[in-house]
Amino acid sequence: MKEPVAWLGTPVGRFIRDLVEGAIAGAIAAVVALQLDVATPQVILLAAVTGAIAAIIAVARRAIVNAVSPATPGRP
Repeated sequence: MKEPVAWLGTPVGRFIRDLVEGAIAGAIAAVVALQLDVATPQVILLAAVTGAIAAIIAVARRAIVNAVSPATPGRP
């Protein structure tokens, strides 16, 4: 179990984790749209785009933070 957790600390693991978090944000937005009965194909597409934008922002934020203060061995 320690290997997958350690793998998430690598740059690739963090990138994939950010993408997954963005996808989850898009899925939540789609579910909210469905609950509000405004789920047209355009709204669901917009929810997917929102998730992709959230993932891009997370990856960019992590890159900026690492550029300003590089990670120490104890902190991912």
